[in-house]
Amino acid sequence: MLELKIPPLLLFNIFAAAMLLPADYPIKLDNEGFWAGSLLIAIAMAIALSATMTFRRAKTTVNPCRFDNVNALVTSGVFGYSRNPMYLAMAIALLGVGLIVGTVVTAVLVVVGFVIYMTKFQILPEERLLAELFGAEYRRYCQQVRRWV
Repeated sequence: MLELKIPPLLLFNIFAAAMLLPADYPIKLDNEGFWAGSLLIAIAMAIALSATMTFRRAKTTVNPCRFDNVNALVTSGVFGYSRNPMYLAMAIALLGVGLIVGTVVTAVLVVVGFVIYMTKFQILPEERLLAELFGAEYRRYCQQVRRWV
């Protein structure tokens, strides 16, 4: 059973909302931070979409809270660069949100907090379950591909 009881997408929204609290309003949409943040969000969306499509092609679940439908170890596509591209995409998107709202220091702190929290309560439990399901094949994959990047 996974230790994280909050779905990762909801957790992403909570961390993003926390980043908006200290933001200056109104947010200026013509600054460099807006364009850099928008680019990061677009990159994050591309990574997440690619990961989701790779899972769908493998006919395995994309739901990180339900492991009863995991039937394939996905190592191709973006999973060849990161074992957790969807969570990586969330972290990149959070950084993008921070650049848009102009709270760069807050953004970095929130992203670091997100990475630490996700690693402890979602990723490590997922890794234990995947090691049980896929054994040596999963352990080899872990030696070849980093957890985040």
